[in-house]
Amino acid sequence: MNNKMEVVIEKFMTMTEKISGSGKKPRKFGTDVDIYRSEIHIINLIGNYSNLHVSEIARKFGVTKGAISQTLKKLERKGLVKKHLDEANNTRLLVCLTDKGQKAYINHKLDHNKMDKDMFSYLEGLDENELDIIINFIEKTSQMAERHL
Repeated sequence: MNNKMEVVIEKFMTMTEKISGSGKKPRKFGTDVDIYRSEIHIINLIGNYSNLHVSEIARKFGVTKGAISQTLKKLERKGLVKKHLDEANNTRLLVCLTDKGQKAYINHKLDHNKMDKDMFSYLEGLDENELDIIINFIEKTSQMAERHL
């Protein structure tokens, strides 16, 4: 393994440890309830694609319906999401944000826009080939992470 490769691996591992540690401390996102990282990402998904059903959310995150159902119950108790019957398919429930959930969604977006502005600028400056390399790297490391679960 060459020195550059070792640097890439070390920096990647450091980054993953920072990410895994960031989910332990909840934030309010402009609401009166604590919201954990996994919860705000579900809120973000629902905000981006309104009226999703549980299976769709699970599929997008690559986790089980049971895991998503557990988190949605917590989000319901916190008043951030609500479920309603899908009129097109009476066998499934759709999930949408409440007003409080919408507030958390918007504040999460604003936080990312402010905190990650330099990353967005960096990515916008890359050409298609460079973006393809990054996409490929992320896909490969995601596959690696799945093997470590």
